[in-house]
Amino acid sequence: MQDVLHLLGVGESSFKGFKTAQIGQTPDFAGLTDGLAAEREQGITIDVAYRYFATPKRKFIIADTPGHEQYTRNMVTGASTADAAIILIDATRVDFNGEEPSLLPQTKRHSAILKLLGTPHIIVAVNKLDLLGFDRAAYEKIVSAYRKLAAQIGLNADIRFIPISALGGDNIVNPSSNTPWYQGEPLLTILENLPSVEEVSHYNADFYFPVQLVVRQDADKADDFRGYQGRIERGSVQLGQTIRIEPNGLTAKVTEIITPKGEVTQSVAGEVITLRLDRDIDISRGDLFVDESSPLTPQKQLEATICWFDERPLNTARKYLLKHGTQTVFAKIS
Repeated sequence: MQDVLHLLGVGESSFKGFKTAQIGQTPDFAGLTDGLAAEREQGITIDVAYRYFATPKRKFIIADTPGHEQYTRNMVTGASTADAAIILIDATRVDFNGEEPSLLPQTKRHSAILKLLGTPHIIVAVNKLDLLGFDRAAYEKIVSAYRKLAAQIGLNADIRFIPISALGGDNIVNPSSNTPWYQGEPLLTILENLPSVEEVSHYNADFYFPVQLVVRQDADKADDFRGYQGRIERGSVQLGQTIRIEPNGLTAKVTEIITPKGEVTQSVAGEVITLRLDRDIDISRGDLFVDESSPLTPQKQLEATICWFDERPLNTARKYLLKHGTQTVFAKIS
């Protein structure tokens, strides 16, 4: 069975609206993903567009995200689920006047976000080399500048570089005769051969189940049903397992695991289930089920790296809403 690669595409280029090509003309391929009228009118990508395609070897889901600074938050949305990212650098917009080429601020910003999100594979596609006469020296200068950027921000991903001309299809599906100095594989071959993302063993990871909904049926009967619904975010759970409920610290045993397809004896991360316990405990939305031996304990303080996207500066004097599992709480940044 084909594995699915979630791919992020983020670029620097400005595009005009999609127009149907006349005979002998080249269509504007950006229109295939720029679906909003505002995107076609302004010549920029605003929203995240998802497109799907497959080869005999692998299926792909592409998240085409904006390069424009104002829509950086949309880029993060696409990057949050990506297994790999293509950073598209417009070679014609790189400043070669200094001792070293100057990459655009958004290239630096997007690379920093990919570093923070831990994206494992990054492909730097140096585009529009046809407008530079497929100049090898210009390409190598851009590669050198990006390597220095990666070292500066601590980007430890698997980084690959490829010279392309998307308009002419150079090094997209087949090797290009315009870049005989490039001995690497074309873009599609690289994508097909990227290693699958290694999944953490569900059975070895700590069980982590935020309660989303408490289900009651026939509450007026002595044998009324009480279940706790949600999605297993990590690890696994099985019948008879002793779990601990946080933040109250009480324990109980799992007596039923109910899925949309019926009862099961075990369930793993990613599955939406309803759990029943061997005793009634005061449990509400936002409470957390963990294994009895889990080292997790309630905390009032946490440390985190924050990407601040609001145009107004962060205010440490006010309280902010923090999405914590399946509940929303107030938090103050110290």
